[in-house]
Amino acid sequence: MTAWPSSPSYRDVLLGPDDLTSAASGLPVKVDRLSAGWLPSRIRQIQSPGKWALDLPEFNCAFRANGGFDSGSVALVAIERACGSTICGIPLEDDLVLAIPAGTSVTATVRPGLTYAVAIVPTSTWMEIQSVAAGMVLEQISDRPTAVRLTAGEAQTIRSQMKSMADHLATAASDSVLPKQPPGAFVEYLGVVADAFAGADETGTAGSASHHFRQASAAEDFIRTHIREDIPIVRLCKEIGVSRRQLEYAFRTTFAVTPLEFIRALRLNEARRLLTTARANGLSVTTIAMDVGVNHLGRFAANYRLFFGESPKETLQRAGRS
Repeated sequence: MTAWPSSPSYRDVLLGPDDLTSAASGLPVKVDRLSAGWLPSRIRQIQSPGKWALDLPEFNCAFRANGGFDSGSVALVAIERACGSTICGIPLEDDLVLAIPAGTSVTATVRPGLTYAVAIVPTSTWMEIQSVAAGMVLEQISDRPTAVRLTAGEAQTIRSQMKSMADHLATAASDSVLPKQPPGAFVEYLGVVADAFAGADETGTAGSASHHFRQASAAEDFIRTHIREDIPIVRLCKEIGVSRRQLEYAFRTTFAVTPLEFIRALRLNEARRLLTTARANGLSVTTIAMDVGVNHLGRFAANYRLFFGESPKETLQRAGRS
């Protein structure tokens, strides 16, 4: 579901952790689970071949997502329950609306309970709607993610509109009669969102992310680049230029885990990705574990089972049968 369909598409499904890469229309993402244990997440997703879509997910596991958003579309994300999650460095809040412009490199830290509704629309359509809301022709739209807070009443109205519209569009998509251009009800909804942006101050941007978020993101980049190496916390502190206490705080506020837990989670996720293609590449469980920086195989197998509900060997065997 990450590529735009050739015909109208609708689904209302439960997603396991391995299915989360398909949870955002127009945005293929890499997902790293951040904690063990999970309940299935749910998504309602309506997509048109005209590159507009409506996604309504509720996530029930903690994960980190990275991806590049469609170069010709804008996403308008109406947050219902934030649960301490972040998108593009913006700490989410209940009743927040976030605009993500075309081509944005998207990062998100999702915590269990995050619920939102996102409308994806071609950039040209959004610019036209914004022009009407602002009462002028806009030469360009923001080139960075921006967010505005709504009143509780405004937020409830927008969410009700979106859910009602989803019911209507789901029927149309099932009958393969979705128009290529966004329908009138969809455009009317976007007009309400544009009015909210025109009449409110921005509450945050990716460029004004907190100091702690920037520290955690810099550490994440270093960890991903050096995942096959030994990464003691002292080394990580030195590379980022922070104290151990500062690093611990940055990780807990950004990812809700400690630096050591984060490193272990990334290694487990990378091992899982390699295991799914191991047979084709002639790799063994031991080779893969070593390749992602694991130096204790017994502990690796126990942590892997705790995270994914199966042993590394079972993942390898299952991938070989598919």
